[in-house]
Amino acid sequence: MVSNLFSTKKRLNTPTKKLLITLFLVLVYRVGNLIPITGVDQDALKKAFFESENKNALVQVINMYSGGGGSATLLSSFSLGIIPFINASILVDLLAAFVPQLEKLQQEEGEAGKRTINQYKKLLTVLFAIIQANIVIGYIKPYMYDTGTFSLLSTGIELVAGAKFIVWLTNQIDSNGIGNGQSLIILLNILGTLVGKKELEQLQVSSYSEILFLFLISGLILISQTARSEIPIVSARQLSFGSNFQNLTVIQTKGRQETISNNSLNIKFNQAGIFPLIIASNLLPFITYFVGNSFPKILLNIIYYFLVLVFNYFYTTIFWDPEKIAENLRKTSVAVLNIPPGEETIKFLNTKVRSTSFAGGIGLCSILILYDLVKQATNSTLLNQLNISSLMIAIGVAYELQRSLQALYRNVRLEQE
Repeated sequence: MVSNLFSTKKRLNTPTKKLLITLFLVLVYRVGNLIPITGVDQDALKKAFFESENKNALVQVINMYSGGGGSATLLSSFSLGIIPFINASILVDLLAAFVPQLEKLQQEEGEAGKRTINQYKKLLTVLFAIIQANIVIGYIKPYMYDTGTFSLLSTGIELVAGAKFIVWLTNQIDSNGIGNGQSLIILLNILGTLVGKKELEQLQVSSYSEILFLFLISGLILISQTARSEIPIVSARQLSFGSNFQNLTVIQTKGRQETISNNSLNIKFNQAGIFPLIIASNLLPFITYFVGNSFPKILLNIIYYFLVLVFNYFYTTIFWDPEKIAENLRKTSVAVLNIPPGEETIKFLNTKVRSTSFAGGIGLCSILILYDLVKQATNSTLLNQLNISSLMIAIGVAYELQRSLQALYRNVRLEQE
């Protein structure tokens, strides 16, 4: 049944079947998250987990990326979540910015280069999974029935294998399902953790202003994910005959595409979506793990905001290559209005991309700061219970998911017409 589900490409053409495949993979993931690792006193570990949840950085990472806080089982084979693959992706993307061979694979080798880059990420995922499994074992060791070499080794293998299986699940969602597999897994974990918290189950809203503020924050998050900067452009045909054109697509070699419509080229302020938040949220607890809990919270917040800015800028420059865009504009006989083609266009696009990515990062940080300020000023129980980074990630992923669904059904309608 499963082999037939993935082997017949014709069956994957309709949005409904893609949706069913996605739901099936999600079910596999959630069921796997309920199967406990053997040899661990889960009850004692869960008690320690809730007691140290806000103090232990490692627990925070497991809670956010494995959904452990919201499941009946605290520690399962899937407890490393998507963290090892995210760390591997960060490292490969950073190296690609400095190593010419990797940059060539990423930019010029097309699908073959993309597959090679993914293989590097998968290999590094195993390395990061081994490192992080050792950290987790060090934390759970007091709660294991047997701390012999074989028991520790088998637990480590189980955690590493679970991390690799999650990577396979995300790849299947990317290829045969709907949306981004990594983002969807993280969304499930965030929602599962929120639903499972005892504090949230007993939570009572003290005033309607808290709800109104959450609606405001949600609106700002959606704006941050949809805001675009428009660059006026003109075609050679327009210059000659004054005619209009719409819906011309410029395709980049980095797996992204931008659409020119209404005589403008659109650049998203947050080209990387919610990935800067995911990466910053992933790295900060590990920083806390090494600097200690006594490190000033305000400095940790500043580090977090800085990481969001840096990764928003970094991933925008990865997704948006001014030289490639300028070349594609030239090939399609399109030019930026009042900007000469060639080097001048590249310089203009480069400046525009840098400024929009910086502004997008500032926008994300402004939402984080606003939430923290209001939370401290009002001492709201509701706002204290909710994690703003998790909320931003959840809203961003949900938005991208509905966009993917809309695009699929729109394509079906166009084919039928």
